[in-house]
Amino acid sequence: MVFLSKAKIYLIGATGKLGRTALDKINSKLIIPLVRKKSGLSNEQITDFSEEDLGKKLRDADVILHLAGSVDTLDRKKLWEANFELTKRIVSAAPKKARIVFTSSIAVYGKKLAEIPANEKTKLNPDSEYAKSKYEAEKLVESHENHVIIRIGTLYGSEFSDYYKVLEMLEHGKMKIIGDGTNHIPFTSINDIVPLLERAISKGSGLYVAAGTSIQKEVFEIAAQELGVPPPTKHLSLGFALFFAWIMEQKYRFGGKRPSLTKEHIGVIGYNRVFDCSKAEKEFDFKPRSIKDGIAQIVQEYRNTFKK
Repeated sequence: MVFLSKAKIYLIGATGKLGRTALDKINSKLIIPLVRKKSGLSNEQITDFSEEDLGKKLRDADVILHLAGSVDTLDRKKLWEANFELTKRIVSAAPKKARIVFTSSIAVYGKKLAEIPANEKTKLNPDSEYAKSKYEAEKLVESHENHVIIRIGTLYGSEFSDYYKVLEMLEHGKMKIIGDGTNHIPFTSINDIVPLLERAISKGSGLYVAAGTSIQKEVFEIAAQELGVPPPTKHLSLGFALFFAWIMEQKYRFGGKRPSLTKEHIGVIGYNRVFDCSKAEKEFDFKPRSIKDGIAQIVQEYRNTFKK
């Protein structure tokens, strides 16, 4: 293993939310972000991300932090390019001695878990293009001897404006509880994942699950309290919510407005998913924080953005 202070570490995905947070939090001046164009990041190197150029850039790598990817579930081509094809080029270009730390997703288990709680050995059921692209990327990384794959939960934090639409609906009394609202949602603070990534640079091996947990109704109640409005009381069946989202997605594909809530969003909110993270807790000291503080930060950013 290599020590953080001595390792030559390359970061791919540095301009994404997780990548930027990792650069801010991980205490190493040796991290070299690989970017497609100048981004103003310290130590950054420009690459076209071709296998040939990655081979040149990564030839002295001790660790490759592969945090890049797409979550745009409405663009299949983009998903497969960012999640699978890029990973294929990185793995092919990586020196044999290099350690690859790759962020995958709990999406590979599917919306309906084979067992609750699910762990690293639970049967996978990638049931969306996003999940399939991450699953296939995992297999590529697994072919490299020295690797860590972290299946992270649904990230939240002040960096994620994706949640503003839900806050807006809550604020105006338009948000509905999906199903009975007692299901567990694997919301995971981005600030809990970064320390795990830092530890994975020099320890651990193989697969890890890292996801928080919260109950849907409680999430809405906390957010409503932070917004100073009543929590939602009306319910909508999961099936109907998914069908409505599907209709909106079809309209978008035929030239309509891009939907703010997709089937993937509804699935995250409405399905019951609980994960056993004991392996990450034991080896990486992963401890998911209470979602209350995270929601307060998101609401504050929401107010700063729209209430000036």
